[in-house]
Amino acid sequence: MQLFFNFILSVSPILLALVCLIWLKISGMYTAIYSYLLSVIVSLLPFHFETSLKDLLHSSIQGLLISITVIYVLIFGLLLYNVLSESQAINIISNRLSFFCSSPVEQGLLISSALGPFLEATSGFGIGIVIAAPLYLSLGFQPRKAALLSLLTQSAVPWGALAIGTVINAELSSVPLNELGKYSALVSIPLYFFYTVMVVIISGGKRAIKNYFLEILIVSTTLSLTTWLISAYVSTELAGVLAGFTSSLCLITYWKLKELIYKKFAKEVAVSKSTLLTNKRDFLKAIIPYLILTTYIFISHFYSSLKLILTNVMVVRLPKYNFHLELLYSPGFALFLASIVTIGIYRLKMFQIKSCIIRTIQQVYPASMATIGFVAMSSVMQQSGMTDFIATNVAALLGSWFIIASPIIGAIGGFMSGSNSASNAMFSHFQSTMANKLHSSELLYATSQNVSASNMTMASPSRVALVASITKNSGNEGQLVRDILPISLTAMLIIIIFILCLNFFT
Repeated sequence: MQLFFNFILSVSPILLALVCLIWLKISGMYTAIYSYLLSVIVSLLPFHFETSLKDLLHSSIQGLLISITVIYVLIFGLLLYNVLSESQAINIISNRLSFFCSSPVEQGLLISSALGPFLEATSGFGIGIVIAAPLYLSLGFQPRKAALLSLLTQSAVPWGALAIGTVINAELSSVPLNELGKYSALVSIPLYFFYTVMVVIISGGKRAIKNYFLEILIVSTTLSLTTWLISAYVSTELAGVLAGFTSSLCLITYWKLKELIYKKFAKEVAVSKSTLLTNKRDFLKAIIPYLILTTYIFISHFYSSLKLILTNVMVVRLPKYNFHLELLYSPGFALFLASIVTIGIYRLKMFQIKSCIIRTIQQVYPASMATIGFVAMSSVMQQSGMTDFIATNVAALLGSWFIIASPIIGAIGGFMSGSNSASNAMFSHFQSTMANKLHSSELLYATSQNVSASNMTMASPSRVALVASITKNSGNEGQLVRDILPISLTAMLIIIIFILCLNFFT
């Protein structure tokens, strides 16, 4: 009875978050505050998780500091979105996309299923959402659909920010990085197919699956094969970037070949090309900020001399809280550069810049508060032992069947923190320890942790708050959670089944 009571206490902040968002329809910002306060109250009660005020303050500040690394990216991501909107660059890009993919389903496939993994792998931190959501709105998608499709850009989070979360997992689990990348790619094969199908259903309805089944196969197969090959034989860090780029190229090539085959569309194609040629210069101008963004991040990560400078200059360090923020190395700085370039090339007036800054602050506030609240809640739960208690007792309950609990634990971490890196930092060592106790494969448990944590981040309250702020859904985060959670839970079931199969045959 005491064990059950402690377990209820340990999961109460997470349960409160779900109840507030899904049932009571409370905004993400207030839900985060309530959940954080409950985690503090539980930690102060004279029961199993009692923690000193000093430790609670320390963990809360630590959660705040972790949030700052995300908010730094969020601020300039939203600023870039607003200056691109003010300059009409997003409308220009969406018009160009309409040339390649005229139907909503084709637009969803290109942006969420193909370009999404590329954007997330290049930048991480939910940048795929920041870029995709405005494009969907510009293309005429309803805010709710735009939000869901933008969340589905997170399908390649194991390779997000050049696979930083996977690198952390490999280090803590003591498994080879290329092996972890290869196994993560293997488990992601059915997930890529599932997410691509969901993109088609959301953008065009269930009947669209039959009409676009070949496109579904092209995207999911290209993503799966490229991710696995690059992870296994080239570099895990580059797998997501090259997979997203290759799938986008294959999809556009298929559509162009299809267009050439059906000669009856020749007249419409000629008109579209004529219009395209007149707007080619505008389009190239519009994508310059994105080129600056991706090029800066790519070069800063792979040119060792530049990386050495950027990781040692303008770095905020607080050793007491195990915190450091590399201001020039973060994707936030790349977004800042892209914003400045946009202002320059479009010669925005001072009143336009001021308007963009005001809109950015209005959008950042609720998303930032939600992020701080949920990450601080996660930090307090970790400090007080609630997180470890949940993981340990789920493991004890299942015993030798812990292989089923392994993905669930990873998913809890991803959902709570909204970060694959944070979840892996919390649970990778625990998963490795359980693998040794059960005389099982450390690589399999590391893979389970890595993939499950990554795929649950798209349903995390902090990610939902981010997409809600961009798609003008602030206050309706509960509806978005209700929409995305079944997708994430289905993905979790797929992961569990696939991990069980791997466990049986290895």
